[in-house]
Amino acid sequence: MVTSSPPGGQKAVPHWTDIDWAPSIASRVINGLRLQYLDYGAGPAVVLLHGMASSWQWWLENIPALAQQHRVIAVDLPGFGQSDPLPAPAEMATHARTVLDLLTELGIESATVSGHSMGGLVAIEMFKADPRRTSNLILVDSGGVPMSERRLAVILVVLRLCSAFLRRRFVRHALATRMWVRQIALRAAFRDPRAMSPELAAMTMPAFGGPGSVDAIPAAARSVHATVPESITCPVLLVWGEHDVVVPPSCAHQMHDKLPDCELAVFSGVGHSPMVELPDRFNDLALNFLAAHETAFQEAAVRDTKCPS
Repeated sequence: MVTSSPPGGQKAVPHWTDIDWAPSIASRVINGLRLQYLDYGAGPAVVLLHGMASSWQWWLENIPALAQQHRVIAVDLPGFGQSDPLPAPAEMATHARTVLDLLTELGIESATVSGHSMGGLVAIEMFKADPRRTSNLILVDSGGVPMSERRLAVILVVLRLCSAFLRRRFVRHALATRMWVRQIALRAAFRDPRAMSPELAAMTMPAFGGPGSVDAIPAAARSVHATVPESITCPVLLVWGEHDVVVPPSCAHQMHDKLPDCELAVFSGVGHSPMVELPDRFNDLALNFLAAHETAFQEAAVRDTKCPS
């Protein structure tokens, strides 16, 4: 299956199921940990960071469009997918440093970083660690404002139960192959779990619920409380689902009010995973944001490197 040709004479964007991903999947040892990632496309770098219990494959609906003019690095964060876990406590800042060190190994000096849910917190920590290397942020239903202790406690209990449940291979197999199981189990991730196609479920569910999930919740809470949104000075695009029950849209509006250079798009009719639920709309929005802000970033970099006359 191939999408229709985009305007402007650009190449048609292939559907992700028509792409052989194997040659683009690699791993490197970073700070003693084996980290798996996808390296696909060419151009300015875009780093994709998945959310809690997920893996790089959650971005499959988006990578082909982004990779038309960008080098896409989609990472299995430590403790998720096929990457080794961090030693406890697995702080968000350590996740961020690990990704930055991976980019150094890959020869990438700066990148736009897009993070979904927990991945958004890692993206923010990357900017905090080295603002020069994070040119723009795309935060998708991300953490960023404090939640109540009660809400965090509920999320932690649910994740611990889910993590124990998902260790059973037959459960992951059922999620990958049975729509009715996904409709029950993935209500927090999607307003309507049918938004995840059977093909995408087959790619994502076998790695669902990595061992890093349980440690990530308290680490995420600590990261949120230590974040000052006003200090994030790069351009930010917030993308949210109107019906997100994990990080409600009120959090997006709070972040939008505090971030100095920020755009907000709330997608109606979807939940916690708009890049999966409405991939074409997400891709168009992200590409327009990249087109506008990468040029400005490159011009600023040229000005900064010019010698005084």
